[in-house]
Amino acid sequence: MGNNDDRVEESTLYLADTSLELPTASLTALAREHYILADVAANMRSGFILLNRGEHVTYSNPRAQRLLGISGRELLKQPVFDVRKQLISLAADPGQAQIELDRVWDHPERECSTDLALAHAAVRWLRVQSFPVRDHPGNLLGRGVLLDDVTLERTSVQVRSETLALAAHELKTPLAVIKGCATTLLGSSTRWDPAVQREMLHMIDTHSDRLYDLLHTLLDVWKLDAGAQNLRLAQVRIDELLGQLVERWQQQAPRHRFILHMPEMVPPVLCDAVRVEQALNHLLNNAVTYSPMGGTVALWLDASDTEIRLRIADEGIGIALEYLDRIFDRFYRIQQAEESPKGIGLGLSVARATIEAHGGKIWVDSPGLGQGATFYCTLSLAPRLPASQPLHRSLSAPTSSGPLPAFNDLSRRSVFIVEKDARIARYLRAHLEEQRYQVHMVNSGVQFLRGLDLEEPYLILLATRLADMSGIELLQQLREFSRAPVIMLCDSSDEDERVQLFDLGADDLITKPFNMKELLARVRSLIRRCSSAAEPSASQAIFTTGDLTIDYAQHLVLLQGHPVQLSRTEYKLLSTLAHNAGMVMTHELLLERVWGPEYNRDVDFIWVYISRLRRKIEIDSRHPRYILTLPDVGYKLAKL
Repeated sequence: MGNNDDRVEESTLYLADTSLELPTASLTALAREHYILADVAANMRSGFILLNRGEHVTYSNPRAQRLLGISGRELLKQPVFDVRKQLISLAADPGQAQIELDRVWDHPERECSTDLALAHAAVRWLRVQSFPVRDHPGNLLGRGVLLDDVTLERTSVQVRSETLALAAHELKTPLAVIKGCATTLLGSSTRWDPAVQREMLHMIDTHSDRLYDLLHTLLDVWKLDAGAQNLRLAQVRIDELLGQLVERWQQQAPRHRFILHMPEMVPPVLCDAVRVEQALNHLLNNAVTYSPMGGTVALWLDASDTEIRLRIADEGIGIALEYLDRIFDRFYRIQQAEESPKGIGLGLSVARATIEAHGGKIWVDSPGLGQGATFYCTLSLAPRLPASQPLHRSLSAPTSSGPLPAFNDLSRRSVFIVEKDARIARYLRAHLEEQRYQVHMVNSGVQFLRGLDLEEPYLILLATRLADMSGIELLQQLREFSRAPVIMLCDSSDEDERVQLFDLGADDLITKPFNMKELLARVRSLIRRCSSAAEPSASQAIFTTGDLTIDYAQHLVLLQGHPVQLSRTEYKLLSTLAHNAGMVMTHELLLERVWGPEYNRDVDFIWVYISRLRRKIEIDSRHPRYILTLPDVGYKLAKL
């Protein structure tokens, strides 16, 4: 009751202060209204203060009192409590704070705001917003002040700026090498020796790969941090995955010794096998990079009832105590003595983002310099299945027959929402995620087309009006290369527009405002129709040539039993070649099948993607075994 009494007292004080200014109001009704408003304001996340025209505090909620470091009774009982003076006393730079607050306070009739840097350890940035409070005729009664802790927001902006600056620095070196070699080859009239030309072209190729890897890794980190990275969850045998990783690293780093300790029985883990393997590769690469030749890298896997814990220990240079907290920061690298820092400083950042995206934890410990380091990570176990339901094989060791795991079916149901109105998009996302769809939201056509290169949607909800183009125009572009099901979200019920949308390739449409139950029913119906129409036969579900396997049903590519991470376009290109395995496909035909008719003359475009594919599926991309070139004609996928 104490808090309610305080609010009643504050409301009463406010009424006493404003009753003369509102002579026609009913004080009883006004008291009731103020009691309700005080109750609402008490639960606000923002600090809220009301000041009358004499700048006397007539109300403050508990959040404002905590941010100002003063009790509510002090605010109300003091003859004149100067809010501005209290804010200046909390500022890290009182002089600058006074200038900023004077600008806000000098105009009570206008809305103004400023961000103050505070000396407080927990709240380092406070946003102060002032707005006028008026009666019904429009007379100024005083001002309201909102106080918000924006420390995280300001820190996020600062980190983003620092990351962009570091990324630009890392991009400059390979770009400079590529530009220098290209300018040398193009700008000189000297006929270069073939060996020199080959060396320069090799440098261009090597640094282009470095650029691609850097940008791809950055994109992964940012998407994982934003929660926008699609995780393809499945039950994974982590012991099998670790065994294969250690075997591969022993071949790649023969001068190091790898030891793996595991219990006899390890429960399955619910995770994205490709992402987790990528994270573990980064941790092992870090251990090898900073360990001496002949050093030992030891891995311990332990399991409890709820999670598995992995330790990776090396005998390397170790990490000083002051660096432990920053070791997972982007682009952060430890420089020892006069040696140049190794790598680009993104591997551990990717590992942390991946593990945390799975709900796990990752940390590092080191006794000190020269005493090695141990990295720890945890992952939650997969839910236990009933005894009557067999455990499906992991992604690291797939089977070519049998039903697909339910986890994969759910994880593949991705829906793109292309909607300019953020409120409608959030409303749709909430309901779709409740139905266990994986939702991606964009508000522009350009963002949508870029996203399609990374993720093949199960279904698209497309608004007719977007931030940068019309939905009709985007639908027309989409149908040039994709048959993904589309439900149009129409702003009007114009008959001609509906007919045009169906003619351009829309599968269904619904007019705003729509009933959510009806929309979800339309989504389910369209997915059922498209799924049954696209269901592959048992003979078509798996394609194999040599050690390369394509599982069309799971949208999965494996090389020697290991998942290969491909973008949407890379997967579509490989699938097109696989459907015509052993046959030559011309450049024009491939371009038309994968990208659409308007690209059928961009031969350089397909060369770039073929090069990327070869780097991912060929043991030696310079001497390909699978994707073979017929000069001036096209490509074919060999049947081995």
